[in-house]
Amino acid sequence: MKRFFVSLALIVGQLVGIPPIANGIVNGKEIVGSGYVVTLLPNGKSGQGFCTGVYFSERVVVTAAHCVIKDQARAPELRFSLDNFYVAQAGINWKNSQSKIDAVRVLKIWTEPDFYNRWNPDQNQRETQINDVAFLFLEKPLAGKHISRSATSIEIEDFKRGLGTAFHLGYGCTGGKDATSLIYDGSPYRVDGIKGTSRTYPHFLIKERFLVVDYPTGTSLCPGDSGSPLLMQKGDDVIYLGTIFAGGGWLEATGNLNARGGEASVTVFWPFQGKLDLELYKFLEYEKAESERVAKEQKAKQEAEKVLLREREVAISKKTFYMENSGCHSLGINAELQILTDGVWRSLVQAKGWDFIANCPSSHPVRPWTIAEIEQASQLRWRYWVVGQFDVFGIEFQSKLSDKAAAELKAKQEAEAKAKAAAELKSKQDAEAKAAALKKTTITCVKGKLTKKVTAVKPKCPPGFKMKK
Repeated sequence: MKRFFVSLALIVGQLVGIPPIANGIVNGKEIVGSGYVVTLLPNGKSGQGFCTGVYFSERVVVTAAHCVIKDQARAPELRFSLDNFYVAQAGINWKNSQSKIDAVRVLKIWTEPDFYNRWNPDQNQRETQINDVAFLFLEKPLAGKHISRSATSIEIEDFKRGLGTAFHLGYGCTGGKDATSLIYDGSPYRVDGIKGTSRTYPHFLIKERFLVVDYPTGTSLCPGDSGSPLLMQKGDDVIYLGTIFAGGGWLEATGNLNARGGEASVTVFWPFQGKLDLELYKFLEYEKAESERVAKEQKAKQEAEKVLLREREVAISKKTFYMENSGCHSLGINAELQILTDGVWRSLVQAKGWDFIANCPSSHPVRPWTIAEIEQASQLRWRYWVVGQFDVFGIEFQSKLSDKAAAELKAKQEAEAKAKAAAELKSKQDAEAKAAALKKTTITCVKGKLTKKVTAVKPKCPPGFKMKK
């Protein structure tokens, strides 16, 4: 992946020709179950370990930036997709099947915005070792122990002057004959007795941000240890000195307990503590806001579902509920109910919901339903489509007469019957009046001893005659 300056033969991490895995320290002590140290699983729960990290706090793992930023690229271009990035539980053997089940997802990765993962020392391009720190923010806390705190600048300077020793926890290799035959067993390892030095290198531009350390005789870090924590025990506290990003001496130490100890370069962490505090605060605030947003959306969705359920129940009782009963369909397609009007099929109403049907195949598990008020018996059908893929139609069927339509029809029929009866009555009355008006009557008229009968519609006695009473 990258090569060190002359005194450090290789950078710890993924090397050309080396599988992207990580687990151990040459001639170190196996420490499964100890906590503090994790391996990254950037290819998901089915992937292999890659680089090492420290369990810094409940939701934070710290590792090397070059472990997460793509080779020869600038931040924030990640080496792996964040969607499938996990870390294993602290101190476990990551080759154990249970370890993959218990892995925790990484939700956010932070590096310095200007971090450049470029290492071409022959061209004097060594940016990858500048600010080589990354924060991984987790979906939930890990089960193991996290460190107590990071070391202060004073504690780092004291360590450089020879006060105290540190220990290294890592998932790098445990040895090998060369860079193509490394030995990995999935366990974390520990080396104690690591000493600080005041050595530095020309490209370490801000000297106080770097630390070069020496390993005891016969021990060394190994490829895969990039991002490993350099730790120190102070009383009951385990403090974090910094992130190991490069080193050398593992080939000499492999199988040789008398070999000169390896050497490692470390990014001191204390200058980044304030940034971690700020980024963690921003992450938690964003997560809180996002959680509230999701909860609000979920609540609104549940309320909408309740309203829709009530509408559905009412529609069923009023006979305005329509569901496809002739087939089963796949999720995610579009559907609408159509009506035949004047010989043309027209859109009536979109599907309001989809029901999972027990006897439908798993590939086509749903049927659409909707609500429609139809005034009179009509021809209906369902339309199904996915834009640019297909557009098909269901079996034609007759609409139902809704309660409203039935009531309106009944009222109409009653009104029509009433109007008809009224018209018939009036006609009868008019006929009777007309008949009555045209009916002839007979009267008797008298004049002295003379009598005369007169028959007419409106009979009148002749002149000189009077109607006999």
